[in-house]
Amino acid sequence: MPGMRVVVPMGKGRTLYSGVIRRLHDQPPPRLVPRQAVELLDETPVVTEVQMLFWEAMASHYMCTLGEVMLAAMPGSLLLSSSTKVMAAAGERPAWSGDARREILLDVLEAQHELTLKEVGEILGLKDPMPVVKRFLEEGILSTAEEMAKGHKPRMDRYVALSASHSTEEKMHALFDLMERAPKQLQLLMRYIELGGIFSGEPRPVRREQLLRSSGAVPADLKRLVDKGVFTIEERPAGELPATPGEAKVSTLSPAQAAALEQVREGFRTKNTVLLQGVTASGKTELYMQLIEEAVERGEQVLYLLPEIALTTQIIGRLRARFGDRVAVSHSRLSQRERAELWMQMLRSPGMHPVVVGARSALFLPFSRLGLLVVDEEHDPSYKQHDPAPRYNARDMAQVLAGLHGAKTLLGSATPSMESLFNAHNGKYGFARLDVRHGEAVLPTIIRVDLDEAHKRKQMRGHFSKQLLAGIEQALAKKEQVIIFQNRRGYVPAWQCESCGWVPECEHCDVSLTYHKHDHGLRCHYCGRRYTPPVKCPACGSNRLRMVGLGTEKVEEELALVLPEARVARMDQDTTRGKHAFERLLQRFGDGAVDILVGTQMVTKGLDFEQVTVIGIINADNLMRFPDLRAHERAFQLMAQVAGRSGRKKDPGQVFIQARDIHHPLIGLVAAHDVDGMYARELPLREAHGYPPYSRMIRLLLKHKDVARVEAAAHALAQDLRTRLGDRILGPEPPTVSRVRDKHLRAILLKLDRKHYQSEKAFLREVIDQLFADPKHRPVQLVVDVDPL
Repeated sequence: MPGMRVVVPMGKGRTLYSGVIRRLHDQPPPRLVPRQAVELLDETPVVTEVQMLFWEAMASHYMCTLGEVMLAAMPGSLLLSSSTKVMAAAGERPAWSGDARREILLDVLEAQHELTLKEVGEILGLKDPMPVVKRFLEEGILSTAEEMAKGHKPRMDRYVALSASHSTEEKMHALFDLMERAPKQLQLLMRYIELGGIFSGEPRPVRREQLLRSSGAVPADLKRLVDKGVFTIEERPAGELPATPGEAKVSTLSPAQAAALEQVREGFRTKNTVLLQGVTASGKTELYMQLIEEAVERGEQVLYLLPEIALTTQIIGRLRARFGDRVAVSHSRLSQRERAELWMQMLRSPGMHPVVVGARSALFLPFSRLGLLVVDEEHDPSYKQHDPAPRYNARDMAQVLAGLHGAKTLLGSATPSMESLFNAHNGKYGFARLDVRHGEAVLPTIIRVDLDEAHKRKQMRGHFSKQLLAGIEQALAKKEQVIIFQNRRGYVPAWQCESCGWVPECEHCDVSLTYHKHDHGLRCHYCGRRYTPPVKCPACGSNRLRMVGLGTEKVEEELALVLPEARVARMDQDTTRGKHAFERLLQRFGDGAVDILVGTQMVTKGLDFEQVTVIGIINADNLMRFPDLRAHERAFQLMAQVAGRSGRKKDPGQVFIQARDIHHPLIGLVAAHDVDGMYARELPLREAHGYPPYSRMIRLLLKHKDVARVEAAAHALAQDLRTRLGDRILGPEPPTVSRVRDKHLRAILLKLDRKHYQSEKAFLREVIDQLFADPKHRPVQLVVDVDPL
């Protein structure tokens, strides 16, 4: 049946691959010899018809192959091939089973550690070993090498709970009397009562680390109370809150929230997609919760998309507090086994997880009764997949998936993308607004700091102005928290010779190297290669080398020097590589173990910490002066979003924007929290130059090690395209970084008419097919990026 997997030998070496059946027919393809499928792997389909239609829509829109979409969509353990490597599963070897094949395979794996499927077939004397390996994987005897490398054992958090034998008020008073001579244990118990809401009617376990830190107790004090039977310790996977369905109290909506919710419902009556524009900390998440609950009560499934894995850690707790274990989590950092288990659960038991929260890859899961998709922070560029293909935008594909299921899509953001606002104002989307912060929170005060003036008056300490440092010190004195935003990781962006101006560059890419102090190395952020820093200039021999620029690592170091008592942590790509690194860092910040969080754009993405009252933007000029048509839109969104992390509860926040051009209109719009003004300023410029949302863009990137060959192919392609598209073809030009991994790059930008988009895209496909049929251009690699960001 369509959706089942079969094993097929391909290529001269007869390599075995597992593929998915799309359709059954009796029409041999012209000029091709069909291969005989040697094995059927499934008794029932593992891919649904709606998923197939979704894959086809994605492949068509983003001009990639159906196979590329399949590889992105399916867990690796469901797509085995002869080259797939397997290993014995972690832990002790299972007892003798009487299965000779299993025992032979485990004996060999003990000696060789890992084997390819081809080698497994040779050892077991099987022409097709896939069914046997599939069974062993399902039984947990084997694991794929990729899965073992990633590791899938979840990190556990320990929670402290009050034992049932001491849960009554009478028993609690008896405990107080007993502990009069153990003041530290009494202090720990009192702190638990406060944090655990014991007398509030909503008792809940407390994280062990949070309880110890806030009470000033040591682990030995807690152990004594556990030994006495007062407390119990329970473990749960990191990010989960120990809650059961219906345990969390449903918040009462404010009048503004209730009005916005009614606008969303009204929009859904006539439109399939609604845009919710709500200022930061306005309580958009609670609106999502209400709509999710209504969908679940109707027996529908809900997909809640977030741009970053980091955000799932905070949202998952709130969702599980409301919906319990019915919430599933899906993102790219799950192991292959975890992804495959969730996939099969949703196929076999659709009602088990009616709510799925995840990053963009969650779109590919096998939904059967999808009724609502929520795309939170819909403006975020992280929804766009860049490499490898399919280079899709999850925000746009969510609407395609919703259409296939007959579902509704809710887009939410404080700073919506130009395209979404354009569609809302033109009537394509429904529109709802939420213009006031929830509760007693007010929008933060924006303070502009003139860097030129501060330097003249010698009011700078490192890269921190007098005003910013004063704001930080006041926040720390009140036990509040601070976020510092610098959108460049590393220590400094470049080294430079003071004598001749030489800057070290990557040998394989045309880009300068970034210095990382923690490992004293120069690193290329394009190919990842590391170089030893030079002690003298290779161009002129001078040893006068200086560091130029500023990265998050240096900001962190400067803060440690200026404010030695402050506890500083850094959130960027370098510090969050591990599977649970995001969770650990956010947990520490949420628990108050970190005073100042320094970060790149990761800190702008919807984080909710009520103790944050001061935000510092180190250099706004770098954000605004970037050679890209979306530079001002992105800069506004970044500054407005990072400002929105401040003052989310009662205390009003402060945002310090440091810049040399403090009178730039963009900074004025951020200071006024004026999204509509930004839209009104930017839209006429886009229309005048024919950029989105008034056109659809496609970027063609050609790559080859021979610069002459890539130049020839790029010029031939542009010339052919100009026969119909004329001056709407820009380029070919070398991109900002014109060589990556020893391959020279040339870029062509196409602006397609929205009214004739499909016909012009068909013309593009035809030109590409004709050009690359020529043997002299065939070796050139072409990357097609539809709707680039």
